[in-house]
Amino acid sequence: MRLTSVLLETAIIPLSMKQIALLLLIGPITPFLNIAQGDELAVNHIVINDRLHTSGQPESAQLSGLAERGFEMVINLAPPTTQGAIATEGQLVAEDGIVYVNIPVDWRNPTYADFALFSGVLNQSGDRQVLIHCQVNKRASMFTFLYQVVHEHVPVETAFEFVKQVWVPEDQWVVFGNMVLERHHIDSEIL
Repeated sequence: MRLTSVLLETAIIPLSMKQIALLLLIGPITPFLNIAQGDELAVNHIVINDRLHTSGQPESAQLSGLAERGFEMVINLAPPTTQGAIATEGQLVAEDGIVYVNIPVDWRNPTYADFALFSGVLNQSGDRQVLIHCQVNKRASMFTFLYQVVHEHVPVETAFEFVKQVWVPEDQWVVFGNMVLERHHIDSEIL
């Protein structure tokens, strides 16, 4: 009984009594609990698909563990002077053989040139598993949404669901998103 209350109180993973019983039958639960507790990649981590993930700024230890999680590329859309930035981020991920690209997008003035560079990097990434991040996953989610719609032809409403999990764009971000969509002749009322 204590096991179920620990799982439910800490909200590690919502499990039914049947699932807990199955876990007890297949092996010790302690290693499972440790993995589940340490499994968070970063704030606002969103799995777009097997290849693309977005998030806020990972901590140093999380950056050092990205290769173990299958990541082969990191695109950081935050300027290196952003609060909470890891000064050695490029070095940390490169030491594990991960490609690192920093595209410092100005929060107040995202540009089409930023999006074009981002698109070029992703278009050249092949099948690599990519983490796209910024400070809190606002830039990253918006750029990834636009990339999916423009280059992968994902329906606007479908791609925008991932943005809404993090925030609702306003002001310059609505203007930016509409400008990118219009430039690619994509009609949308979503922004």
